[in-house]
Amino acid sequence: MPSPGKPWITANQVTLARLIPMPLLSWLLYKGADEGFAGNPYMWSALIAGTLIGCTDWVDGMLARKYGPTVLGGLLDPIADKVFIAFAYVPFADDKVALIPAWACALMFVREFFITALRSAYEQRGLALKTSYLAKVKTWTQMQGIGVVLLFPLVQNPDNLTWLLGTLTVLPLLVMAYFAVVKKKFWRGALVMSGSVAPILALHLHGDVELSLNWIMLAVVAITWISGLDYIIVGWPQLRARGDFNRADAVRLIGAITMPCLLFGVLVETPAPAWPVFAILAFELACGGLDNLMSHHKKATKSLAWGSRVLGISALLGAALLLPDYSAHFSIAAVIVSVVGVAAEFWRGRDYFLDKRIRDKALREAAAVDPRDHHLQ
Repeated sequence: MPSPGKPWITANQVTLARLIPMPLLSWLLYKGADEGFAGNPYMWSALIAGTLIGCTDWVDGMLARKYGPTVLGGLLDPIADKVFIAFAYVPFADDKVALIPAWACALMFVREFFITALRSAYEQRGLALKTSYLAKVKTWTQMQGIGVVLLFPLVQNPDNLTWLLGTLTVLPLLVMAYFAVVKKKFWRGALVMSGSVAPILALHLHGDVELSLNWIMLAVVAITWISGLDYIIVGWPQLRARGDFNRADAVRLIGAITMPCLLFGVLVETPAPAWPVFAILAFELACGGLDNLMSHHKKATKSLAWGSRVLGISALLGAALLLPDYSAHFSIAAVIVSVVGVAAEFWRGRDYFLDKRIRDKALREAAAVDPRDHHLQ
């Protein structure tokens, strides 16, 4: 039995377990796309799998709040969130599934990489920005979008979908009322849940599935970018005022824009397989999270090493677009560059998320800023 005060399972174990079935979600989506949506067991399985994976985010968050966060958990949790989004939305944007426009998906990931790059620049200079509640709203909206995008084509009966969306709109408000009356607590998350489903219900009542999906994705992208505006509006002027913007910052920001755009270009414009897109997104999102941590410790990777990896990947993806007959070869080469480069980054930074002495120091520093914020989105 675990000792008193210790959980049977830790938040980090839940996070790692959450990463394992993510490729299965993508496989189910591609497999289901071959057979259509109506009554498709693969698509329903994908919806169930996505829901369960999304719920584990709440579980590891609850465990982290109850038993205390860790540096490794602060690194893994946002990475797992972003990788989950990648494994769900990339198939949606692929022509083989074709549920959402690829440009919207690309914009969403440009934001993820761009804000991550900005945060590294701020962390290196001690310009810490407090995590806003919008970061949680962003994660919830992205995860909710996965389920809704699947529900629209899966639920063929409009009346059933109306009842389902209506229930999802009202139920959070009833739970919020229960908490207010019985627990004497205000659950603002209920307003987010209800407020995000209500417009979807209105779109459904309009009756055009394709238009509804496009508007839903546009809303997801908009909230994703709005949640990061503090980093641009507040943080960027502070960074410029210091006058020490350097090549490492430029390389990170350029790569944050070019790489995701090229990835989705390869996905929809070439015959290359989709798995290199998944692999590169997953590895580079993970590396971005590590770079934030290393930047906090003033140990960020220099511009030459970072640029060699990210711009090298971008060059190979660009070649895949220019030479579509060889796109598979260039895409696989880009994966190799990413894997080798990211593995080297994690090996170099291993002490900062594995060494107990450094971890304890980092946790004390984090607690001094805000004990509730163990990671930024």
